[in-house]
Amino acid sequence: MRYCFRFLISILIIAAILSSCKRDMPANIAAEVNDDSITVAEFTAELFPLVEGYHNPPSPQEKVDLNNLKKALLDQLIEKRLILTEAQKMGITVSDDELEEAFAAIKRSYPQGGFGEVLRDEAALRQWKERLQQRLLIEKVINRVSQITSPIDENALRKYFKKHRSEFMVPEQVKVRQIVVKDRQEAQSILRRVKQGEPFDQLAMRHSTGPEAEMGGDLGFFGQGDMPEEFDVVFSLKAGETSDIVQSPYGYHIFQVVAKRGQSESNFAEVKDQIRKLIEREEEGKIFQTWLNKVKKKASIRVNKKALEEIELPAPREETEKKK
Repeated sequence: MRYCFRFLISILIIAAILSSCKRDMPANIAAEVNDDSITVAEFTAELFPLVEGYHNPPSPQEKVDLNNLKKALLDQLIEKRLILTEAQKMGITVSDDELEEAFAAIKRSYPQGGFGEVLRDEAALRQWKERLQQRLLIEKVINRVSQITSPIDENALRKYFKKHRSEFMVPEQVKVRQIVVKDRQEAQSILRRVKQGEPFDQLAMRHSTGPEAEMGGDLGFFGQGDMPEEFDVVFSLKAGETSDIVQSPYGYHIFQVVAKRGQSESNFAEVKDQIRKLIEREEEGKIFQTWLNKVKKKASIRVNKKALEEIELPAPREETEKKK
């Protein structure tokens, strides 16, 4: 009798567990991650900026792309939650000073006044700082769990160089002088004088507003893509040739090509440190991914497929404005 009672209790416990596993998630939940949840509102806040160019309703190809994007994005959000939980377990934190320092660095990288909109909106600023704090926490976790235990030896570096030699080609480079002034008429006058044979470097020293003026306008050697796109005109010139006037946000430029170097191959010594960093980054990526896979395997993750399927794209901006 006692055995039957225990057996009955066991059956009831198993049934309760199974029924709790099969329960439907609320419609406003996109996924459950251990004791945490990702709401549909959080998910769409991340999704909608990524699909601004999509039609509504989406085309057949957009539908396929949208489904793939939903899966990839949700996976990212799940991983983010797991990493932040692990940060808490590890006792990893971001101090106020660290947060403010990172915030100031990002602010400095924006054009003057370009960050004003975020600063004016208190709620947006709070949300922005919260995201930044999470990013810093994730970076700290990655650094903690991805440490390489054994150094990378010379043989590994040479092997990588041999296999990826074409990636270390030095592209065509040009050595250029420039004169930059604020006024087009002044630029035209200087260009005439260059064509009449006046030394370019002396004109640069006297008239150019660029920081390299005292060196005769010498910008040194650079490759395509190293400078603003307005500078690309120099790659169509031969050594000794002078460009026409080129306008940019900095003013009116006149370029003179001093010398040209064709594409060349780097030697091992020149790129050795670069290769070491590349291999370290690859190794760290593998170590972190292995760690993350273990964390995911241990976690309880449930995805609300129905809620994801029912998410519709927002109406195009023009339609929304017409309804107002």
